[in-house]
Amino acid sequence: MFSDIHHVSYLVPDLDEAIKSYSEMYGATLTGRGGVNNLGEVAFLQAGDVEVEFICPEDTTELDQANGVWVVHHIAYVVEDLDQVVARHRQRGYRFLSEEPFTNFMGYRLIYFDPADTGGCRIHLTDAATLQKPGA
Repeated sequence: MFSDIHHVSYLVPDLDEAIKSYSEMYGATLTGRGGVNNLGEVAFLQAGDVEVEFICPEDTTELDQANGVWVVHHIAYVVEDLDQVVARHRQRGYRFLSEEPFTNFMGYRLIYFDPADTGGCRIHLTDAATLQKPGA
């Protein structure tokens, strides 16, 4: 079902510091930055074939409990036909947090599983056709 892991997302207390740290440590390049309603300010960085997302959240509850340590927020998996994969999972009884996939500010089309069906983990499926290729 999954063809790849697209990115891992972290909650961070300071977005600029996270970008700077990751850029210096891994030679990562900022590929996108923007706000997401009810989530916070978000940045995507590319290091080789790996993309990482940092979120400076509006609600800092999880960060407050982590004492300034970055917290894994979600993992994004790539699928070849998002609509077909979602339909198949719904037929098998899996739930999603929205009725339909949506497109984020990076142009990625995605949908989140209901964490009740994923052991409490936040996981989203991302349509491969909407992903940018490194260096493109």
